Amino acid sequence: MRIYNKYVLSLLLSLGISNVALAAAGQRALDVYIVLNTVVYLVISLVYVYLNPRARSLLSTIGFVLIGAFLVIAGMKAAEVLGR
Repeated sequence: MRIYNKYVLSLLLSLGISNVALAAAGQRALDVYIVLNTVVYLVISLVYVYLNPRARSLLSTIGFVLIGAFLVIAGMKAAEVLGR
């Protein structure tokens, strides 16, 4: 099995298991799903650092977008807490 296939398979399994676990726990907040999926994506991407430079570049771009979404959510939650 090629490294790309292992990467996609491990990413799908990890994200699937984490999302099913959150749904089974009754989590209904979308921000929790986004944060957990971002963390899972970044951890799996760090494990597979041996991809070619072009693939790493694309994965880094996706990672930056997800981190941006994470920061927006964290900022909104901080503003919500500080606004009380």
